[in-house]
Amino acid sequence: MGYALPFTGTYAMLGESIVNGFELYLEQNDGEIGDQEVETVERDTEADTNRGVDVTRELMVEERADAIVGPVSSSVAIAMMQTIENEASAIWLNANAGDYRVAEEGCLNYHFRTSFNDWQTSAPLAEWVYDNVADNVCLAYADYAFGQNSKNFFQKAFEEAGGEVVDEVGAPLGTDDYSTYLSDIESSGADAVFSFFAGSDAVNYISDFADYGLGAEMTQTGSGFLLSEDTLPAQGEAALGMYSLLHYTPTQETDRNQEFVENYREAYDRSANVYACQGYDSGRAFAAAVEEAGGSDPDEMADALSGLELESPRGSFRFNPATHEAVQNMYVREVVESDGNQPVENQVVETIDSVEGPNWGCNLE
Repeated sequence: MGYALPFTGTYAMLGESIVNGFELYLEQNDGEIGDQEVETVERDTEADTNRGVDVTRELMVEERADAIVGPVSSSVAIAMMQTIENEASAIWLNANAGDYRVAEEGCLNYHFRTSFNDWQTSAPLAEWVYDNVADNVCLAYADYAFGQNSKNFFQKAFEEAGGEVVDEVGAPLGTDDYSTYLSDIESSGADAVFSFFAGSDAVNYISDFADYGLGAEMTQTGSGFLLSEDTLPAQGEAALGMYSLLHYTPTQETDRNQEFVENYREAYDRSANVYACQGYDSGRAFAAAVEEAGGSDPDEMADALSGLELESPRGSFRFNPATHEAVQNMYVREVVESDGNQPVENQVVETIDSVEGPNWGCNLE
């Protein structure tokens, strides 16, 4: 089994969390799948497209991996598609890269999204915002492909619900000071804002948003990566009262999730996050594929996973047989004060059941 993930650079923590989740699943099953010991090989994509292609080919050809887990970056995932299709020797468990174009432009039989796509983490929130928050919004986003996709999907769904987008503000990746962009957001006069930022950008944006005093004027909503477990400790009380949408939240009060959270903390002395859950579910999917297929033939494993339902800490999800995208619950979360080790946490306020999304012209049935 080959990890094609970033282990250095900006996304190293995400890659590490995915590996930790997968390894936790293996550990709970004595390191075996289908009565055979699993050997894992790590290759660093460095979040670089050329490097991603090279390590994918290396894992498939030289290491003869039965499955590829990764990547984190969508641009790397799109670059990998041709190699996966040409080699046709392993299933691809996409443990994070969420760009919808992997389905639209790739539509690969060997590709299975054990994570999410950018439509799922944006569009389903639109109707909830319209019904519960405001009928007009300003869009704010990191100005690159995933941010643009997210704001476009939200806008389309929000307008279909009857809402109005009054303005949009894009900021470059790596922005340190958002004051200029926040001034534009304030000038829009919107009652709410839908935002997509992630990582350190999300920390800086939310901190500046609070310091600028916009929380008193408009409600902050966004894709779940805006207010996730990797950013909340740094965002702290600045994030209180804000809403976001994601397919996993560690505070979900189910026996399966709480067991996962406790086991993860015991194994790694840190909190579980969405990336760890995606890695864990990649392990579960690989095991199901091998067991259902009775071996590691990639075509038989792909047939076994198509339409299969898996039990996960996030809740049950299944692979859409037409696209191999995850059909899963999405959770609207509010940032609230916490009784735990951190000052704030996400609390689920509404569950949107079995979110499927478009097929984007992909039909693998």
